[in-house]
Amino acid sequence: MTYDTPPPDDRKARLHELVERFRTNINQYKNPNYNEEDTRADFIDPFFKLLGWDMDNTAGTGERYREVKREKSIIIDDKRKAPDYAFRVGELTKFFVEAKKPSVIIEHDLSSALQLRRYGYSRQLALSILTNFSEFAVYNTKIKLTDKDTAKTARIFYCRYNEHLGKCHFTNYETNFDYIDGIFSRKNVWGEKFDDYAESGAIKRGTSPVDKELLSAVEGWRLTLAKNIARRNPTFDVRQINIAVQKIIDRILFLRIAEGRHIERDEHLLQAINGTGTYSRLQELFIDADRKYNAGLFERQDWLESIVVDDKTIAPIIKGLYGERCPYAFEAIPIEILGSIYERFLGKTILLTAGHNAKVDYKPEVRKAGGVYYTPQYIVDYIVRETIGRKASPTKPMPTLTILDPACGSGSFLIGAYTYLLDAHLTYYTKDTATRKKSISNGKIYEAGENTYQLSIEEKQRILLNNIYGVDTDPLAVEVTKLSLYLKLMENETAESRDNLFRHSDMKMLPNLDGNVRCGNSLIESDFYNGSKSLFDDDEMLKINAFDWKKEFPTIFKAGGFDVVIGNPPYVFARNEKFTTDNKEYFYRKYALAQYQLNTYIMFVEQGVKLLKPTGWLGFIIPSNWMTINTTSRFREYILRNGKSITLVNNEDKVFQDSNVDTSILVFARAGEDRISLVRMKDEIFEAVEQCEPDLFLNTSSIINFEAIVNKVGAGLLSKIEVDAVPLDTIALVKSGIKAYEVGKGVPPMSKSDKDARIYHSKRKLNKNYKKYLDGVDVGRYRIGWSGQYVQYGNNLAAPRRPELFQGERILVRQIPSKPPYSVNGSYVTGNCINDLNSMIVLKKENGYHIKYILAILNSRLISFWFNIKYGKLQRNLFPQFKVNELAQFPIRKVNFSDKKEKRIHDRLVELVDQMLSVQTNLLTSASELDRKRVSILDAQIDKAVYALYDLSEEEIKIVEGG
Repeated sequence: MTYDTPPPDDRKARLHELVERFRTNINQYKNPNYNEEDTRADFIDPFFKLLGWDMDNTAGTGERYREVKREKSIIIDDKRKAPDYAFRVGELTKFFVEAKKPSVIIEHDLSSALQLRRYGYSRQLALSILTNFSEFAVYNTKIKLTDKDTAKTARIFYCRYNEHLGKCHFTNYETNFDYIDGIFSRKNVWGEKFDDYAESGAIKRGTSPVDKELLSAVEGWRLTLAKNIARRNPTFDVRQINIAVQKIIDRILFLRIAEGRHIERDEHLLQAINGTGTYSRLQELFIDADRKYNAGLFERQDWLESIVVDDKTIAPIIKGLYGERCPYAFEAIPIEILGSIYERFLGKTILLTAGHNAKVDYKPEVRKAGGVYYTPQYIVDYIVRETIGRKASPTKPMPTLTILDPACGSGSFLIGAYTYLLDAHLTYYTKDTATRKKSISNGKIYEAGENTYQLSIEEKQRILLNNIYGVDTDPLAVEVTKLSLYLKLMENETAESRDNLFRHSDMKMLPNLDGNVRCGNSLIESDFYNGSKSLFDDDEMLKINAFDWKKEFPTIFKAGGFDVVIGNPPYVFARNEKFTTDNKEYFYRKYALAQYQLNTYIMFVEQGVKLLKPTGWLGFIIPSNWMTINTTSRFREYILRNGKSITLVNNEDKVFQDSNVDTSILVFARAGEDRISLVRMKDEIFEAVEQCEPDLFLNTSSIINFEAIVNKVGAGLLSKIEVDAVPLDTIALVKSGIKAYEVGKGVPPMSKSDKDARIYHSKRKLNKNYKKYLDGVDVGRYRIGWSGQYVQYGNNLAAPRRPELFQGERILVRQIPSKPPYSVNGSYVTGNCINDLNSMIVLKKENGYHIKYILAILNSRLISFWFNIKYGKLQRNLFPQFKVNELAQFPIRKVNFSDKKEKRIHDRLVELVDQMLSVQTNLLTSASELDRKRVSILDAQIDKAVYALYDLSEEEIKIVEGG
């Protein structure tokens, strides 16, 4: 691809010519009559061409991918117009440039600085530029605006075109060209230098992300409104208060964003706070919006209109959305960011105290799940591409695809699907001159600027209504999804484009989405009440929220089902009282894949398949443990036997920032090839690992083990390691530790408050029944720690186990492995102490094998190598646990005690472990560097002896050690 860029050695000469032209005619250019448009054409465009940017799109790139996107000048309220340029990599904006005419003194112009910073901050950009060519300023746009800001606030670089500052300090383009080029040239923005600089500590210092700040603001509005509405409307129940607060916030945000896009009259929302009776005047705006948009968002309800809300509560919320120091350019905030804010917002709910006072707290299901599972945009985009992208091609006529998210939350996956379809349709409608002309004549697209086309609002509505469907059990989530889709529909619509709307139909601006986004429990239908079960009261009915798919979407199922099912289903475990008995009975009856440990994500996959057409695709992000644990074996076999053209992505990143869960992406079709594509995702980059057939996993260990596929040479060693070995449980007793707490278990049966308070734990030995207590973190390689806790041991515990398991000579093995090369953590114990389920017990049998011989093998590098390939536990970064049944299968080399050589190795390993235990004891009391070296030497000696025991060659040892 060729750009109008001079050779590198000629750029400074060209820059000098540009500067000299400006200097020679400085009086003409600094005259107020010399305008901004001429400044851009004469100086700013040529300057960025020097930096390698294709300012005029000479490459002929499509609108979606042009490098530099220009904003047309907006005369209305110049202070709030969008920046003049967006410099992009693909579809991703990297920085804004705001242009001014040279008569504007940028060094001191606060208004221009705030305007640029507001837009950059709202778009989550790290850097942006303010320039009139005479001056050039770079701002850190991750810093939130405040009332104390000056033009210098957040400015990290400033220079002039070619002037002195002081007697000898030059700060101009020519002396600073290497700095500017090093960050903002096309080469360095498309490479890594721009991002490296943007992520550096100097830029990150003092920053506060827009999503975090806006979420804090919205949560503040909710609490303020909830307290006031609860106090002023004493007959309202908690459900009404939640709905009222959500409606008010949704409507205000929608109208404020519509103002920013000039679809609504400027500041008409702000004018509602003039005088008293603000909420009544807001109702007039809402009624007018209902007529205009004809959407459920503004649907009239008498009880909502009659709410009493004090002016002092609602007026400050609205006032804070305006003014040049407001940190948010609402029209510039991407819908995806609003979605992430709302997803976390929906994780909390308004509650009422006994005195009808309002408070806000986490929803019980969110608290139990450990946080909100908001899916990052790059994950959404990947799943959309791998499902919808296989069904829709922008080079062919666009099919009508019915796309469902059965647990839509704030609508992030539906927004991703809708965005993909909008882009694909626009690409198809503009793919050649003939298609473009036809698409304009039939109202599919219109020309928004020179060689720039947009989908008509009618076409965007048609795509939305015919393609996008969602369900969620939370009615507030349903409303948020609709709001998000409405905002996406309105994206790129302005006062100018509004004049071209609805020339081909009499539709209103927003369609009613009640038939597309429905409220209900995707896993429970009305057959929940079959048999002798009686109907519950209103609260229980609302809580169960049964949803009959064929009745709710009759047209879809008349056509055979949905084309695509995507999403991030809830991860809710049956344990810890998360399902009622009625729910459990129903799920076991309804879902064939429900095993010992129920989890909703497995049922969502099974339900998703039932909802698909025979040619449909499913794509979910789900926990990664389904690939390796025993309790999901039925689910794993179902996917391997029934899924077609399967893609499995093991996510090595922590995807959910608020929750600790290892994740994977599962994509498959109901019809296609018997093929699995394994993909690894790290640092947000998806890397293909291997392709294989499902039988590879079905015919071996029945787990899906990436490491075994990647490390084929290593996997070939497993059989040799196992051939002359016996499973650990044939020569030793392998058992779990205690389970201290479970509601309803123990004598007397525990309550939830007993469990939460950990009533049987103490920092002191209260009586003879209190024993030293070891948690998983207390167990290391060849060493034992102790946190100082005791546990009251006896039948009071949920699962106390036999007392002899916690006495005498034994090994404890920590349930969570470490990173290689030594992943297994086993320690020798003799004292009377109690360990919990986070570590496992190995007791010797009377068969000649010394317990320390077993410990040496368990802690060896060879067994860690075998473990990592055999079980693939380290696919899970956060919680790579292994269980007793897996430890029981560890291959321990058989010893023929009548063979002197074998007995000598056995005894040598016991001797080396004795030395290791002694050194580790010393390390507990002193940080001796010599003892650390001794540990390293002893590890090497134990490994060498184990290699000999298992008869490994030099080449095989190199494989184990990664050579």
